[in-house]
Amino acid sequence: MNRLVILCLFGLVAACNAPFAAASCWVPVPALSRIVFSTTQAGAPFQGTFHDYDGLVCMDAGGNSHIRVSVNTASVDTQLPELDTALRGPDFFDTRRWPQALFESESVRPMGQGRYRVTGKLTLRDVTHEVSVPFTFTPATDGNARLEGRLRLERLDYHIGLGQWADTRWVGNQVELTFSIVVKPAAGK
Repeated sequence: MNRLVILCLFGLVAACNAPFAAASCWVPVPALSRIVFSTTQAGAPFQGTFHDYDGLVCMDAGGNSHIRVSVNTASVDTQLPELDTALRGPDFFDTRRWPQALFESESVRPMGQGRYRVTGKLTLRDVTHEVSVPFTFTPATDGNARLEGRLRLERLDYHIGLGQWADTRWVGNQVELTFSIVVKPAAGK
């Protein structure tokens, strides 16, 4: 009788954690997603978007979850061509030398009710720092899921904005990165 109860409880837990009963890996669907940054320029708020990125999100109830995201920094788009050219240049992202921003998780901790905290290494240009990002992971009825979260960082910590642009009167040091990423199951992962 005890085995039957244990099996039933295990089945209930597995059903509640169905997306993560075994490692479930997902890849982004950029056409349905957004990665947006916002800061200030000469005291006025402005924002931009990154259009080209890739990643792998593997969620596992056993604690082996991991997330890897790579962003093509040349895909920056502020709707201002002159600003976009400057952001791609050597004083900001220097996309010729460092074409990718990279995040690689070290841990993904469940916080309850579809909320998580991922901690890992964020590399921009030639600088890597550990960051911790709260996010939600919401499975959808179509088999996809959505990750949403927000990260605040200081651009000067990553050498973004050199020379005259290191003066925070022209470009704010605080940058907020928000993401709303639709992911679909990864084939063969």
